[in-house]
Amino acid sequence: MKQARNPAFTLIHHGSFPYQIGNLSNLHYLSLRSNDFRGPIPKFIGSLNSLRYLDLSDNLFEGAIPHELGNLSQLQYLNLNSEFSVSTLVVGKSDWLFNLSSLTHLDLSGTIVAPPSIWVSLIQRIPSISLMRLEYCELLAPSCTLDNFSSSIFNLHLRGNNINSSIFNCLSHLSGSLEVLDLSYNDLKGRIPQSFGRMTALTYLDLSSNQLSQAIPNSFGCMTALTFLDLSFNQLHGEFPNSLQNLSNLKVVHFSFNNLTGSLPDFTLLSSLTKLVVKFNQLDGYLPTVFEKHSALQILDLSNNHLKGSLPDFTGFSSLESLDLQKNEFFGNLPNFTGLSSLSDLHLSNNEFSGSLPDFTGCSSLKVLHLDKNKFTEWGAQSTGSLSSLTDLDLSMNSIESTITETHLSNLSSLKHLSASYNSFTFEFSSEWLLPFQIESLYLSSCKLGPKFPNWIRNQHIIGSLDISHSQISDTIPIWFWDISTEMVVLNLSSNEIRGKFSYVPREIVLIDLSSNYFDGPLPPIPVDCIEINLSKNKFSGTLFSLGIVEDRGFTGSAAFGPVFLDISHNQLFGALPDCWMLLPRLGFLNLGYNNFSGRIPTSIGNLGSLEALILRKNKLYGKLPASLRNCTSLGFADFGLNKLSGEVPSWIGEDLPQLYALILKANRFYGSLPIEICHLSNLHFLDLSMNRISGTVPTCFGNFTAMIRKGKEVVEHIYNSLYPSFPSPSEYSYTYFDDVLATWKGQEYEYGSNFAYLKMIDLSTNNLTGEIPIGITRLLELKGLNLSGNRFYGEVPVEIGELKMLESLDLSTNKFSGEIPSSMSGLNFLAFLNLSSNNFSGKIPSGTQLQGFNTSTYDGNTELCGKPLTNICPVDNIGPSSGEYEVDEDSSEYKRWLCIGGVLGFSTSFWGIIGTLVLNQRWRHAYYLSLYKLKERFYVAIAVHIGKLQRKV
Repeated sequence: MKQARNPAFTLIHHGSFPYQIGNLSNLHYLSLRSNDFRGPIPKFIGSLNSLRYLDLSDNLFEGAIPHELGNLSQLQYLNLNSEFSVSTLVVGKSDWLFNLSSLTHLDLSGTIVAPPSIWVSLIQRIPSISLMRLEYCELLAPSCTLDNFSSSIFNLHLRGNNINSSIFNCLSHLSGSLEVLDLSYNDLKGRIPQSFGRMTALTYLDLSSNQLSQAIPNSFGCMTALTFLDLSFNQLHGEFPNSLQNLSNLKVVHFSFNNLTGSLPDFTLLSSLTKLVVKFNQLDGYLPTVFEKHSALQILDLSNNHLKGSLPDFTGFSSLESLDLQKNEFFGNLPNFTGLSSLSDLHLSNNEFSGSLPDFTGCSSLKVLHLDKNKFTEWGAQSTGSLSSLTDLDLSMNSIESTITETHLSNLSSLKHLSASYNSFTFEFSSEWLLPFQIESLYLSSCKLGPKFPNWIRNQHIIGSLDISHSQISDTIPIWFWDISTEMVVLNLSSNEIRGKFSYVPREIVLIDLSSNYFDGPLPPIPVDCIEINLSKNKFSGTLFSLGIVEDRGFTGSAAFGPVFLDISHNQLFGALPDCWMLLPRLGFLNLGYNNFSGRIPTSIGNLGSLEALILRKNKLYGKLPASLRNCTSLGFADFGLNKLSGEVPSWIGEDLPQLYALILKANRFYGSLPIEICHLSNLHFLDLSMNRISGTVPTCFGNFTAMIRKGKEVVEHIYNSLYPSFPSPSEYSYTYFDDVLATWKGQEYEYGSNFAYLKMIDLSTNNLTGEIPIGITRLLELKGLNLSGNRFYGEVPVEIGELKMLESLDLSTNKFSGEIPSSMSGLNFLAFLNLSSNNFSGKIPSGTQLQGFNTSTYDGNTELCGKPLTNICPVDNIGPSSGEYEVDEDSSEYKRWLCIGGVLGFSTSFWGIIGTLVLNQRWRHAYYLSLYKLKERFYVAIAVHIGKLQRKV
């Protein structure tokens, strides 16, 4: 290879390293960046003594960097950046770096540099260096203040290391020369020092993604050369310092993800500002009135704050490209956006804007328009009708009552994503009209599209997500729908009146929801990698095998696939459950309830280690609960009610299912006593064992259900996630499901969904339980429902039941309780349902509007009860005063006992009184006569009052 006088060599090559380069001894410039070279860096490069420029970055080199590179004494530029490489370069013995005395540019990013504080020595000992980039090198800050720093260092990039706040001492020596400083993604903590104000040459400062706290220092206003400032992702608080208005050269400001408060300052003097991002803070107040004068501003993001008021006129923002004010508290009508020809992204969702959509005619570059979750009432065709560049339009969750015609959509030729769900839109198109664009995601839930199936989407061949649920469709699936798109990943047709068979599911489907329709015939074959399947509340019939994810020989899935959510409840399915659930280990929710499945619960369900909710309610299953279920340690909701299951309640439920918060075994054939291990379920807030044959006593440890003591609602919301190309870009889809239970509440059966979180209840009714109410139950202070009816409980109701202040429903009927109704129950102010009928209660019903306000049927079958609301009047109510005195029954034993006591006391007093007067002198005699007289009166009054009290009790 013939050498030029000042040769330069640049290679874009994929393959083996070109070792012929070693012959180019006069080579000055060598760039081998962005190839796939692997292995160690060749040592012979250190023999190219004439090199001034060496770039080996973005390759796959690994191992130690050869110290022979230290021979390149004329080298000025060295770039070994391997930040994005999967392999690792190591700067082992780093002394060779000090030999590069001519070096001005050093980039070792992505390598492991040892010792980790060598970067300080490099600045000291290589005075010519002006740019040092050591990002993600596992560096540390020096432990002491260092002197003799080179004044030539202009650019220092130390991003992504382990440097702590002690670096601030070192930086004070560079305050005069430093122009670019990047300390982002380090371990900086505490206050930003005021000394930054001395860095008057600084143009670029990035301190983001640290743990800096307290306020932004006022001294920042002294860095007048600053053009870029990023303090985002810290813990800064306080208000913006007024001194920031001095930074007239500032172009880019990032303060997002902090705790900054107060109002947005007036940035009028920052005439060069092009980008301002202050999202995810605690800003409040109104936008400055002079805010509209920033003609240079291109990007403004104030989202996720507490800003309020109406928006200013943005027509003066002639350079504005992106405006994001979502998740604030703005209100009123939107201003005019006419003339913002550069605007491409407008995000105003999650505010309280109202009125009609404004005219966006002049926004010819607008691509993304998000106005969802506001209070808009009208969408006029003229407002968006001419936006030919628009790709994403979201108007969902408003109060718009408009009829959508061809005029609204005809000119939106670039539209890819449309969401108008949860409004009162009525779509009215001519029968032959078709969408003039190819949509990728279409969300029209709760819009009126029916009664016919929307024919105007039949030409959509790339649609990936379609949600037309709750849209008043009463029709069959048209034939063309089966060929509409091979890229469909989300399909939601739920809550319509669609009938007929559903015979085909796109093979790429990730979520399918056909629930609450009139589909019939066999279950549609579902691809094995579908994650969420909801076919509930239809008329599907046949066996579970027709679903397609199962076969007679087992499931077709593998551990990497299979659904996470499967709900086929409320259908007409029958037959035995397949015993091959072990092949669907990702399953987190399984609802097979309200069908006609029969046979035993298969043991393979115990292999569902991720299962959170299992509902087999209302089938014809029999046999014992399989012991393999104890392996489902994530199980929180278990409903086996309304079947023919038998056996004893297993003790392993309490031993091995610690996450269980709802256990429902109602209306089965369980027998035997309750296992004490059930008390280990501290998260349990709903227990229904009613209508079985359970006997014995209730364990005293029932007070251990701490979830029934804990205030507030329990978590009964499940979110199942799957990836799919969503609106407006590929993201994660969350399918939310709330637990539901069928509970006997206040004497009636109700189905509880999202409000089940507040239902804390125990139902042991209609069993053969005996004994007294365990005192532990009275410690469940947040209990709202207790049903012990239809058992053989006896004894008195504990007075501590009055501690259950949150109780709303109490049923103790059809037992053998006796004694008086505890007066403490008068304090159950939330009690709306009470049934004490068919017991042996006696005495007076406690006074107070709470217990006496119930219907008389509450107390039926307790013949010894009296008082309101019963007509049986208690005996004391028949006795009233006569001439101001009580009549005394002289035949009563109480009267005779007190008469004897009075006689003895009277005789003793009289006897010793007479003897005393004979012995003592005259003066004392008069005093004794007076004392005896008073004593006699006191005894007389005491006896009369006591007799009166006895009569009142009778």
